[in-house]
This record gives sequence, C-alpha cells and structure tokens, in this order.
Amino acid sequence: MQPQQPLFDPTFLNIEYFFDKFSNSAQPIWASITDPHMWQVIGIISTCISILCIFIIVFSLVRMYEIQVFDKAEIEHEINEALAKDKERDRNLNPRWKYILTLVESPNESDWRIAIMEADTLMEESLKDRGLVGNTMAELLEEARSNGYPSIQSAWDAHLIRNKIAHEGQNFPVTQVEGRRVIKLYQNVFEDLEII
Repeated sequence: MQPQQPLFDPTFLNIEYFFDKFSNSAQPIWASITDPHMWQVIGIISTCISILCIFIIVFSLVRMYEIQVFDKAEIEHEINEALAKDKERDRNLNPRWKYILTLVESPNESDWRIAIMEADTLMEESLKDRGLVGNTMAELLEEARSNGYPSIQSAWDAHLIRNKIAHEGQNFPVTQVEGRRVIKLYQNVFEDLEII
C-alpha cells in the first residue's frame, strides 16, 4: 500500500505570490479610497443630501407650526361660536323657567319646593294659553291627553309630587335630587309646549 500524499506540498507553497496577488487586487480599492477627486464628489453629494434634508426639516417645522396655528384658531372659533349660542339661548330662555332652574339649584329645601310649585303654576298657565279647558289641573291634563300631547305622563307624575308638597307640607320630604328629577319632568312638558 502506497503512502497517501498530502493535498499540497509546503515546499512549493509561494507565500510571496499570494501576498502579491492580494496587494494587486487591493491596490485599486486603496487608490479609490485615497483619491482626492472621489472625496470631492462624495463631499458634493453629501452636501446636496444635507441641504435637501435641512430643507425638508425646515419645511416640516413650518408646516407643523402653520397647522398648530390653524387648529388653535379653529378651536377658538368653535369655542366662541358655542359661547355665542349659549348666550343666545340664555337670552331667549323663558325668565320664569330660568328662575325655576335657579331655585332648584339652591342649597335650601324650601327653594326646591317653591321651584316645583312655580313649575306647576307655569304648566297650568301654559296649558290654558294653548286653549285647553278645565277648572282643575287634573281636567287640564285630561284635556291635554285627549289632544295628543306626548308628555302628559311626565306632567301627571310631576303634578302628583306638587300635590304632595302642597297638601303634606314639611311632612313630605324633598331632596335636591328629587327636586331636579321633578323639574326635569316639567321640562319635558315645557319643551313639548315649546315655551322653553
């Protein structure tokens, strides 16, 4: 059996040849890296890209500022419009209804009772102004039911609380929450009658 021969014989390995080949292939790369003309071209391209990026950043900042100014003006316009509508609504608000709302927001229980009594009186007058006939509130409400007023059940519920306040006095306790609920029932009627 013959001895196996190595893949290459180190005696004939020419290291200088490999370094020469490596040096020859790396030389153009090194020449291009150290070429001043190439660096000038890269500098010009980099400068152009930098100027373009700065322009884009400045343009974006200006547009963001313009958008913020526009949004602020739009929001202020909306707020002013809403405030003007509120003032107009307050100006057109029935003064008696405004007084009733003031009473029901008072911290005193007696004011809540007065608010309910005043609202019931306003409802009675409003029903009579609509041409409904009746000597009592019950008759007026029945007449309103027969004429198709949709909020009559609210009127009945509110009027029953008013009767308890009128007949039982201080024995019938009224909380502010209950007072607001009853005034809301009257509000349904008044909106139906288009007096508020």
